[in-house]
Amino acid sequence: MPVATSLRTPWADQAIGAANPLPEYPRPMLARRDWLSLNGPWEYAITPAVASLRFRARPRRYDGTITVPFAIETVASGVTRSLGADETLYYRRRFTIPETWTGRRVALNFEAVDDEAAVWANGRFVGSHTGGYSPFTVLLPELEGEVEIVVGVRDPGPRGGQMYGKQSDEPSGIWYTATSGIWGSVWAEPLPERAITRVMTRTHPDRSGFDVTVETDAPGEVSVEVILPEGGSTTVTGPAGQPIAVGLESPRLWSPGDPYRYRLRVRAGDDEATSWAGVRTVELGGGDERPAVLLNGEPILINTPLDQGYWPESGLTPPADEALIFDLLAMRELGFNGVRKHIKVESRRFYDHADRLGMLVLQDVVNGGKPRVTINQSRLIHVFDRHLRDTRGRQLAAAGRESGTNRVRFEVDMAAMVRLLEPHPSVILWTLFNEAWGQYDTNRLEAALRALDPTRLIDAASGWFDQGGGDFRSRHRYVLRLKRPPENDPRPFLLSEFGGHNLPVEGHQWEATGKFGYTFHTDPAKLDAGLTELWREQLIPLVAHGLRGCVYTQVSDVETENNGLLTYDRQVMKPDVELLRTLNAELHAVFAALVGGR
Repeated sequence: MPVATSLRTPWADQAIGAANPLPEYPRPMLARRDWLSLNGPWEYAITPAVASLRFRARPRRYDGTITVPFAIETVASGVTRSLGADETLYYRRRFTIPETWTGRRVALNFEAVDDEAAVWANGRFVGSHTGGYSPFTVLLPELEGEVEIVVGVRDPGPRGGQMYGKQSDEPSGIWYTATSGIWGSVWAEPLPERAITRVMTRTHPDRSGFDVTVETDAPGEVSVEVILPEGGSTTVTGPAGQPIAVGLESPRLWSPGDPYRYRLRVRAGDDEATSWAGVRTVELGGGDERPAVLLNGEPILINTPLDQGYWPESGLTPPADEALIFDLLAMRELGFNGVRKHIKVESRRFYDHADRLGMLVLQDVVNGGKPRVTINQSRLIHVFDRHLRDTRGRQLAAAGRESGTNRVRFEVDMAAMVRLLEPHPSVILWTLFNEAWGQYDTNRLEAALRALDPTRLIDAASGWFDQGGGDFRSRHRYVLRLKRPPENDPRPFLLSEFGGHNLPVEGHQWEATGKFGYTFHTDPAKLDAGLTELWREQLIPLVAHGLRGCVYTQVSDVETENNGLLTYDRQVMKPDVELLRTLNAELHAVFAALVGGR
């Protein structure tokens, strides 16, 4: 059952009881001027589950009011109730279509609904979707005046075979309260007869410009005006769905030090939208013994905390746009140059903020299946660095992947995530599997992922059960002292999780029994001393032995897990800011001296 917590972030008032929370346009890489937020109060009802959502009659009565876009389990939703696998959750809202939209198609957009959704407009079925971490759109029939929208949702939970991330029906330790129903923004917008559906750019290998692809829902010509940094613009035209080359005389490259993005004005017939393009490349290269990550041809050390994207009053949904910005800026203030977005696809506004703030993003594929080892067994793997294969029947069963349907769904969802986030320059790496959760056919899936997106790096097996591929030797290390990688592995070393130093802060802890962490401290001074020893005596010396990236656990506490740099409510920064910034500066200075670049 969810925990009704008294913790509140600084943005709680914007979430709880808000008439229209998170009003900013949710799709910043394809933004239109005319749109209508449908966040805020909806009616809800919970009924017994049915065999097919599509053919279910609407509820005769509703149980109360729920605040969208917050999951029903959260305080911010106004309900704080779990949804059983044997139940169906219905939402209802009426809104009036603006007169200026008359005669145009109306798109109804959902940023995230977990897990299976069906949508009706004025009693007519208009579409469905499966997948709790990917957006979807349904088109409404030609309607005028007031429209009644009904959304039916089922969430079978982790045992249902879907991608579930850190969600659990029995949260504790590293497993957190489940998320059910609408947990991303909902909005409507009018569409012309021929609409732009996607804008994607890909930087030329020599960084002399980029290709832009504009997808539309009907064939035809498109034009893209590129606003130049020194003023003026250049315009290219071509067929929809095909790459169109944009050459730049003096390209301004995107990087953490200068996160410049070119503004794009995209037109297709009567449709017009704004998008952005960051000119940057990422690859491996350089180094005498082990290559480094090259951003725009220059070595860069990946130095990020783990970012799980949870908040006490709102779960997976940020309570406000400011909450996303706060976390990114707080980590940058500590001297990190990015975040690892862990087992979650965040709202698209997060990636837009990372783009414009110059914060790198290591993006995890959301896991499904089940862990192949327990927490206690994982400690032995830390010690002995064992490898287990992942292609045979018994291994598939151990990972919860014996079902072909389950495997297909994972691969479809992975492809959807890549397609969604590909336009964002901040995303430089995909993490395929984490700690063997649902891990199977790693080498085949790595090849498939690289075929989908050859422009980014891949951490194929983060933690353990390395299958010999991927761009990194990727390991997790907690409690035990950090150790250098073996000399016979030429891949760059990515310490993809480490640290986890735990400091509970009275008055800022989740209201539940049991606490989880790795290395425990009793006061801030001891935490600072522990971090100083970790950086100076263990982490920094690894640069000379091939360390090319590291991920400290973690941005904030999450429920009973108290190893955050911030408390769960973001009210307290636990370590001394100046100290950690100094330690990170020392780490980067050693990297620059030994490897070069930043």
